[in-house]
Amino acid sequence: MTKKLLFNGNIITMDAERKSAGNLLIEGEAICKVDLSAAEIEQLKDVEAVDLAGTTCIPGFHDSHMHLIEYGYNKKYCVDLSGAGSIEEVIKMMQSFIEERALPEGSWVMGMRWNQENFKEKRLLTRKDLDRISDKHYIFTKRVCIHIAAVNSKLLELCGVNRDTFREDENIGRYADGRPNGLIYEDAISGIILQKKPPLTVEEIEGIIADTTREIKGKGFSAVQSDDMKAFSDFQSKENIVRAYDNLRNRGELPIRVFEQVQVSSLEEFLQIQEFLKEVKEDELFSHNRLKLILDGSLGASTAAMETPYKGTTDHYGILNFRDEELNQLVEFAYMNNMQVMCHCIGERAINQAIRMIGRYQKRYGQDRRPRLVHCQICTKEQVEQMAQLQMMADIQPAFVPADYRAVYEKIEAAEQFALYPWKTMLDRGIRISGSSDAPVESYDALYGIQTATTRAAIDGSPQGGWLPTEKLSVEEALRLYTETPAYSVFMEEKIGKIKEGFKADLTILDQNPLETAPELIYLISAVKTFCNGRGE
Repeated sequence: MTKKLLFNGNIITMDAERKSAGNLLIEGEAICKVDLSAAEIEQLKDVEAVDLAGTTCIPGFHDSHMHLIEYGYNKKYCVDLSGAGSIEEVIKMMQSFIEERALPEGSWVMGMRWNQENFKEKRLLTRKDLDRISDKHYIFTKRVCIHIAAVNSKLLELCGVNRDTFREDENIGRYADGRPNGLIYEDAISGIILQKKPPLTVEEIEGIIADTTREIKGKGFSAVQSDDMKAFSDFQSKENIVRAYDNLRNRGELPIRVFEQVQVSSLEEFLQIQEFLKEVKEDELFSHNRLKLILDGSLGASTAAMETPYKGTTDHYGILNFRDEELNQLVEFAYMNNMQVMCHCIGERAINQAIRMIGRYQKRYGQDRRPRLVHCQICTKEQVEQMAQLQMMADIQPAFVPADYRAVYEKIEAAEQFALYPWKTMLDRGIRISGSSDAPVESYDALYGIQTATTRAAIDGSPQGGWLPTEKLSVEEALRLYTETPAYSVFMEEKIGKIKEGFKADLTILDQNPLETAPELIYLISAVKTFCNGRGE
């Protein structure tokens, strides 16, 4: 049977013309009818009846920015250090991992998601710490924000990083005497360190994608937008990633839609990647016609580019990864080739740079290019106005609030705290915002994201009343972050993101109705079934 009739549930359409429905009919990949009459149902033949039994049906969840392959790779091959409460615990966890997996000398040992804010020592890892794990293995660890890595001496030696090399690279951490301290920042992580890591095969990457997309679909997602080109740094791995997606799609084994965000650090790299991207067709299951640029770092790493110095310093403003002329080349190339531009911007100095560069080409090439600022956390009122005028979108991460609000007060002067993470202000000014997780930085659970967008608080309720509560969203607005708006962000607003006749049958079935659930309990709702293109698992 190719037809399915879903009935006896709460159907939330996200369609302004018909906000709810009593039933819907799927035929093949599409929704062919919404709200059938009793007479129309009576006339149906060869239909599978799907009794929702009081559950809630919404458009499929859609994460507008994550790192799918990095999430899957971390889960399969790396030590999760997010629970480490001290540097000693990091050392023991990594040593146990080596012993349990019997990793031979000369192997790479990867640890992810550590956070010095959780360490009793309250400091970053260094090469001296990691040398205690092993001097026979290549030890690589990455902070939760993914903008700082710490490596051991053996790996520094492999990469040729010593007192006399890379002296001009500000992304190589050093002791006062000039010796590398093992801390690696921003582009140097991929450009210098991970270049030496042996690449995974296409088949190994296919396994990561297959496992991860199945997991994600089980949590209610029918689509994700993924930044994967920096998951591994060597050029062969970048091509292998695209080949793996293409193979799975061609075999009918890609269970959700994936919109690749092609992250690069230079125009030369972008042109190299374009050579093999030309060979990979784009369709509604896999596409790659968007450019992702990392303009600055993160708050947790104190590398977000700020206009004023970080608290407690007189000259530390964070890091801008591109000079204006470099960024201008990339943005112009994207606009000339009808590619969407996305800029990672945390600090207001990075946001200013994005507005300055993108604004030039928005005016020249026309408005409906839907340029996007990813994160857009430390924003001024003037910047919000400029974004609205230039029809920029923002890809926000609601789950960052409970993780970040304490750190923000420690790092930024109060005078600079205009509506940090200003979601309601953006909506009120007509800026379209879509929801994402930045996984593996935070959980990709959309229901947790919806809750934190509405409460602006952690699960335990802190801070009381929510952080900057005037920026809270309604549950309906938050639900739109993960359904309708991401569809618009990839120019598919007439195909996905709503339950509407003619739209693709991308649906999520929830065991409770989020519109009728207390906001602080939304995270307890579960996805019980997900459809993508009419295929339900």
